[in-house]
Amino acid sequence: MRPPITFRTPSIINDTPQERARVKRDLAEILRQGEQYLGPQEIDQLVRNHKMARRGNTADEPLNVLLLAEWDAAVAKGPVTRTEFAKGFYKRYRQQSVRAVEKRLTRLLEARERKVEQERKLRAALQRPSLLNEGTE
Repeated sequence: MRPPITFRTPSIINDTPQERARVKRDLAEILRQGEQYLGPQEIDQLVRNHKMARRGNTADEPLNVLLLAEWDAAVAKGPVTRTEFAKGFYKRYRQQSVRAVEKRLTRLLEARERKVEQERKLRAALQRPSLLNEGTE
């Protein structure tokens, strides 16, 4: 009886063309054995599911930039709620729906806030005296 094949990927250190070829051979053997056990339809379905899961949604970056720029301009003019802004944005550009525009705006503003907070923490960490340099001064 043959020992089971384990799928070991090479590390960064030993990533060579020979190792990549070995990984491809191992994967082909695993797929062949899986096909014998599960059948070609189930293997095809597994591959389709895997490819679909990898797709993911890509951000509509131009729309995000436009939305944030318009939000910043609206806030600079005076107080405005997200719902009011979303209604106006939807009327002007007909993107998705009012609720979808509002949710997108909320996500973008939260992401911007998280980024500002991370930068603040990084600057604060860089301002602290280093433990390594304390004894030499």
